[in-house]
Amino acid sequence: MARTDNNSAGIARPWWFWTGVVLSCAGVGLHLPMFFAMRTMHYRMAGMGMGSSPDMIAGMVLLVVGLVAAVIGLVRHRPSDEDTVAAGRYRVEPGPEDRLSPAHRRLIAALSLALVIDVMKPATLAFIIPGMREEYGISAAEAAALPVVALAGTIVGSLVWGWLADRLGRRATILLSSLMFITTTVCAVMPTFEWNLFMCLVMGTAAGGLLPIGYALMAESVPARQRSIVMVLQAGLATVAAYFFTSALAAVLIPVFGWRIMWLVHFPFAVAIIVMNRWIPESPRFLVRYGRVAEAERILADYRMVLADGDHPSAEVPRHQGAVAPLFGRGALAKTLVVGSYALSWSIVNWGFMTFLPTLLGKAAGGVLPLSSLLAVPGTVLVAYLYARWSSRRTMVLSGVVTVLALLGLAATGRAGTGPAVYLFLALLLIGTSGAVATLAPYAAEIYPTDVRGAASGFTAACSKAGGLFAPPLIGLLLAHYPGMRIIGLCAAVPMALATVAIGLKGRETAGRELEEVPHDPAAVFRHATDERGARAGAA
Repeated sequence: MARTDNNSAGIARPWWFWTGVVLSCAGVGLHLPMFFAMRTMHYRMAGMGMGSSPDMIAGMVLLVVGLVAAVIGLVRHRPSDEDTVAAGRYRVEPGPEDRLSPAHRRLIAALSLALVIDVMKPATLAFIIPGMREEYGISAAEAAALPVVALAGTIVGSLVWGWLADRLGRRATILLSSLMFITTTVCAVMPTFEWNLFMCLVMGTAAGGLLPIGYALMAESVPARQRSIVMVLQAGLATVAAYFFTSALAAVLIPVFGWRIMWLVHFPFAVAIIVMNRWIPESPRFLVRYGRVAEAERILADYRMVLADGDHPSAEVPRHQGAVAPLFGRGALAKTLVVGSYALSWSIVNWGFMTFLPTLLGKAAGGVLPLSSLLAVPGTVLVAYLYARWSSRRTMVLSGVVTVLALLGLAATGRAGTGPAVYLFLALLLIGTSGAVATLAPYAAEIYPTDVRGAASGFTAACSKAGGLFAPPLIGLLLAHYPGMRIIGLCAAVPMALATVAIGLKGRETAGRELEEVPHDPAAVFRHATDERGARAGAA
């Protein structure tokens, strides 16, 4: 097998890729003169024609050409079936030290930055809509199309990027998503609301793909002993950091530069991910699975992990089917339905019920929500510890139970918008939902085999956003007929309760196990727990 240097793993044609990066950055740069020329009008650009600036036209051309060049640079020829079958004998295992190496720490730092930026993109919408409404003269109903379009883009992106990650590689799809983050910063100079909708759709597609693939790469690169706690902390704290940075930047920049600057501030962060690409090597498990053993060995040496040689090569070649078809085949259908329903039920609570909390709480929301949100931080740390050291499956069940109890408690309060009971149940709701979403993506990345892990992570991420397309109007309709929290609380609690029961009965245990050891037979979960208890009793 041909040898390549460590940095080219995931970049098939580096010259093409870096040419695409340079062209894309130049394309963004050509849009900036028009933006700063509008400073005397407080950076208002509504009504300008897209062809009013030759620099902007040239910039758009460079963006398209740059993306095409980058894709050409990232696409790699499939290995031969002979190489793939021969590589089936190998297995990634922890090294003698079984701890995080400097290369692991660099990977965690780079992907944490990527996840923060990924969450910052949709978080920005809440801060730009007021200024956008004023500049374009649109109603609240018209402005609501922006988050819906962006959310639809994230669903499409989760599915498409997951499919690509299982073919191009984890690193290649992360780099492509980051490059799209760079190109979509030109949303700041779109002169019409319709062009903003289009660019938000593209931005959502990129944002929807990066997060699940980042977790798939983490799951396949970090030793089992540290994997769970690192991934759950990433999932929870990255969200907190993203909302903190977004709100802080908005408070400082919008009064001076207007709402459009919030898109441009993403540019240096996205460039930083591209620059840090050496800290994001390809998944060694992906490389082994697709016959690129020599590359995997060099990366594993940096990780202080080993490639164990089995007795017989695998006769199975990774199958290339549709984006989600393998997830509903034999052996995968049950866990796909279980994890998908858990993600969908969480999205109903998050995008449906919690969207209307400020309205239901009224003036009290300004004091209750920030205070309750602070409790989610230590709650996330606790969830990460339980997920890694106690049980991944039971921690997800616990998060689901806390969420359901909180919803039932809020439903019991009826129309009451304040009071100690509301404060308590609201805090429990934020702790439960933050715990559920913090464990969801890592769990989905752990329970599937390597050749469909990207698609599975993408499908789960899509389900976690799908509720945003139908839950808000349904909850709004219920509120019109049944004001207060009683009916909508019950409606949100029922699917979450059913999904929690399903996880408890059919979920796989992943805590402390290498990915290859996660059982595909649900009964093995109980056998493993029984064996562990017996071993501890014998040792005592």
